[in-house]
Amino acid sequence: MRKFNPKVKNVIAITLDFLSSFFTAIIVITAVIFILIKIFGWHIFSVDSPSMAPVYPEDSLIVVQPIAPEEIEVGDVITYVLNEDGILVTHRVVDIDVADESFITKGDGNEVEDLPVLWENVVGKVFLGIPGLGPFVRFVSAEGNRVAIILIIVSVLALSLVWDIVANVIKKKKEKRESDKKQIDNSVESLFENDLEINDPQTEQKIRDKNP
Repeated sequence: MRKFNPKVKNVIAITLDFLSSFFTAIIVITAVIFILIKIFGWHIFSVDSPSMAPVYPEDSLIVVQPIAPEEIEVGDVITYVLNEDGILVTHRVVDIDVADESFITKGDGNEVEDLPVLWENVVGKVFLGIPGLGPFVRFVSAEGNRVAIILIIVSVLALSLVWDIVANVIKKKKEKRESDKKQIDNSVESLFENDLEINDPQTEQKIRDKNP
């Protein structure tokens, strides 16, 4: 049976250990971020069109914080409910009609303004945007993917736990082999020293004197 080079085995072990720790950390950090956002009443959405490019390009992740309509200013980017179907739009405020309690918005990449947005339809103001993470948000927030997400999280954590156990067993076996090898080396060295002592002429003479 062919044996792996110890260096190759060591590289594989380090790689697997890194991947295990990396994915576990990603899951924990993501879970903490989502929990904190929910605690503060904030929202996470994805940008599904290029209307706010280049500031928030398509497939960006945006974090939206609740805000009183009276505190919104021209230039702020807000997310609001467009219609009864619950479709959300994220555009920049270009004008405010205090009398009608409405905003005029426009996408940075659009040429025309939107219809007036009632204050009561505003979800919040965009606090943060991260390009490229929109698909992740859509996947996580989709109703049909929740079971798959739970299974993925459980699988990664289980694999991480199994790998930690296996790595610990491998480490103990390696330590035992090194300990046994050291004992064997010490025994061989001791026998070699005893053999030298027996073959020493002075030692042989002492033995003969004791046994005439």
